[in-house]
Amino acid sequence: MNLKDLKSRIPMKSVIDEFCQLVRIDSHSGEERNMSDMLCSKLEELDFKVKRDGAGRQFDGQTGNIVGRLEGEEGLPPIILCAHMDRVAPGRGVTPIVSDKSISSSGDTVLGADDVAGIVSILSGIRLALDLGIKRRPLEVVFTASEENGLLGAKHMDYSLVKSKLAYVFDGAKPVGTIITASPTHIRIKADMKGRSAHAANNPEDGISAIQVAAEAITRLPFGKIDEETTANMGVIEGGIDTNIVCERATVLGEVRSLAHGRAMDLAGEFSEVFKNAAEERGATAEVILHTHYMCYKIPDEAPVVAHAVLALSGLGLPVSIDFSMGGSDANMFNANGIESVCLGMGFRQVHSCREEMPIEELANAICLVYGLVTVKG
Repeated sequence: MNLKDLKSRIPMKSVIDEFCQLVRIDSHSGEERNMSDMLCSKLEELDFKVKRDGAGRQFDGQTGNIVGRLEGEEGLPPIILCAHMDRVAPGRGVTPIVSDKSISSSGDTVLGADDVAGIVSILSGIRLALDLGIKRRPLEVVFTASEENGLLGAKHMDYSLVKSKLAYVFDGAKPVGTIITASPTHIRIKADMKGRSAHAANNPEDGISAIQVAAEAITRLPFGKIDEETTANMGVIEGGIDTNIVCERATVLGEVRSLAHGRAMDLAGEFSEVFKNAAEERGATAEVILHTHYMCYKIPDEAPVVAHAVLALSGLGLPVSIDFSMGGSDANMFNANGIESVCLGMGFRQVHSCREEMPIEELANAICLVYGLVTVKG
């Protein structure tokens, strides 16, 4: 069935209604219980066997991850279809605005297309395959909690609940047809600088300004795009009590990312030494904590998870683009746990902003892609 014919079988009014229903459910990170209950019901209506793991207890979340399993054609390996349930702030009280070509927010909140679009595409693509009676693969649907605040749901997921060794994460801020085969290691940096307080006017010479030490260190650090695979940023600086006190403590928060894990580790180590050296020069001290937020992945173009996606897209007549992202997704965690995974473009725009929108045509394309992944035997 070609793309035009397949799209004609999609009940887009129902799809849009479901999209609007879900974005109206408040679902900030860690607060996904209502969304989780709704999605469990929707999967059960499709005859999935549904479980929730205990991941939320690891980070004080309201709920864990949802794992649903639906049997399929015997002899075909299962695949995982994944999207996340949470959204960034401001994401409470979303009022979706539907036009002929797109769905947007009312301008005072995010829309939540990231990642309701992924959820709706998965549900609608599966319904389409079931309605058409097409032979399909065994399916495992994973809806994760707290993706936006550190991939926490996927990080603490009970992986014994899934059998598949291939996973598709519907969460890429790129056009449908994009297969993201590489994503970086992300290391967070926290530098706590300790100087010595003194009166800033009466005896400033007795003080050591932690802010000055931090500033001197920051001026020695590279910012932005370091090379083709690496970025760095210092994003937060906090410290001081009042203007008449030489600042005793200051904290700097930053990050490095690289598609090469070793490069990320080396650069983070270099940053740590810069902070420590700057402190030592001024008679201050620096405690630097490096935390690996998630690990990079690089999937070869010929890998089964990529080949199957290419086959599905090509069979539908959708364009194929192999790309990388400097952001993380649940695919990073799947790969770290031995499940070959890529993130797929969803076509949403201006995510993490009140200008966020979801083109309706791209939503239809994503539904067709789910259908293709579910039914293609490659």
